[in-house]
Amino acid sequence: MSSANGPLPLSQTRASKISRWWLRNRWDNLAFVHWHYEPEIVQALLPNELRADTYDGRAWVSLVPFEMRNATPRGLPALPWVSSFAETNVRTYVVDSDGNRAVWFLSLEATRLPIVVFARWLLGFPYIWATMTTEARPGWRRYTTARRRWPTDRPSTTCIEIDIGDAIVEPSELDIFLTARWGAVSRWPMRRGHLRHHPVDHPVWKVRKAVLAHYTDSSIEAAGLPAPSGDPIVRWVESIGARFGRPSRV
Repeated sequence: MSSANGPLPLSQTRASKISRWWLRNRWDNLAFVHWHYEPEIVQALLPNELRADTYDGRAWVSLVPFEMRNATPRGLPALPWVSSFAETNVRTYVVDSDGNRAVWFLSLEATRLPIVVFARWLLGFPYIWATMTTEARPGWRRYTTARRRWPTDRPSTTCIEIDIGDAIVEPSELDIFLTARWGAVSRWPMRRGHLRHHPVDHPVWKVRKAVLAHYTDSSIEAAGLPAPSGDPIVRWVESIGARFGRPSRV
């Protein structure tokens, strides 16, 4: 479940640039709300090929709402409506068999059905078509999911409000642990459910402190986790561009 040399080291920059990328996008108004969990609770939700990555003996789960912009394959222009949408994901942090310290998505909600279908069936990410809104004022953001529409159809109670604070000049080791993830792992439905690692490259995060002003959520418990407890670590990023490389089998 890890490489012969153990997990690869974490770094604020990717060790090597992605030369053959196939997808680009931009993440705007991105909030991180992080809670710690006992590793065995998270491990129970992971494929056998992955293990929960830990910091000081704790696994971490993050609720991450944001606005996706200009999501488009290489060589094609961004499409009106389809290429920009609201998204919220519930993610945790894992080590795969190659030692990659990656993201594992427990769920992803998005407002564009074509994106949801494409990502579920061709990439293996557990996207859900949802009704979502974002609101912005100087120093304040609200992210709301009103309903999950497909493949499940039920109301949702997710509503997050954050007050945005000062920029973090020198991120802590924990901040780096929670953001310096240069890929995500998915279970590819096209090939017997094999796991694939999707490399990603982007600039260094310009993270700001934030405070959770309001929180109601059902997506974490819907993912199979107990309700989070304690005060979360909250961060915010205005905008960051990303490029995804071709996936490889884990």
